[in-house]
Amino acid sequence: MKIGVILIILVGVIFATSTIFVSAQENGIPSWIKDTAIWWGEGKISDKDFINALQWLINEEILKVPQTNEIPEERGVKEINFDKISFEITGIEELVRNSQIRQALISSNQEFKKLNDVFLLIDKRDEDWRAADFTEITPFMATVINNEISEQMRQHANLYKESAGYTVYSEIFVTNSYGANVAQTGKTTDYKQDDEQWWIRAKLDGLYISEVHYDESAGVYSTDIALRINDNIGSFLGVIKAVTNVDEPFKSFE
Repeated sequence: MKIGVILIILVGVIFATSTIFVSAQENGIPSWIKDTAIWWGEGKISDKDFINALQWLINEEILKVPQTNEIPEERGVKEINFDKISFEITGIEELVRNSQIRQALISSNQEFKKLNDVFLLIDKRDEDWRAADFTEITPFMATVINNEISEQMRQHANLYKESAGYTVYSEIFVTNSYGANVAQTGKTTDYKQDDEQWWIRAKLDGLYISEVHYDESAGVYSTDIALRINDNIGSFLGVIKAVTNVDEPFKSFE
């Protein structure tokens, strides 16, 4: 069983027993807990031992079960469909394994490594990116949005949309190891991502899944999924992020 799916199950077990949201705190999940999840998924430890591990996470406040009054009353509880999230992760894992995406990140990282004051350049590009009008696509933005990798990701998203019968990924983008956007299916709000919590957690843990949150601009509940991308020897290349719409009905298909 894949680690991403196992981590989904880990959160799902707690969700099922609490019937409210559960969120990982900033101190992260210890490595032994991740190993425990793998052992449980492989049948090497009992359900009781695994539940004890989950209880430890709650006791140590690594996983938090919010009180009822912490959930906005006007929106109530939006239940997570773990089969749907697992399906969505699988689609992004296909892009993580894409050799052309990996090569594009290798080339981008090599290019950035040669630059003087690379982080100042990233900050300047990010400032210009955010200063542009929301509907404006600058020439530099066009190089990121309209390159070959971006087109591959759009085709991938469209393939999943056609197969599933709904928009699975409303947005996909990938960054290099410096946190700068390399390719994206559409315009993002910013260019620099290495200061974002999802980027940091994906780099450190390999997988990040946000809580279900309400997107005011889109008017939908959404979940963000981010995965670390490595080269063939495990060195960090970058991060890929997908934004999904949890309001869309999940329909499994062959």
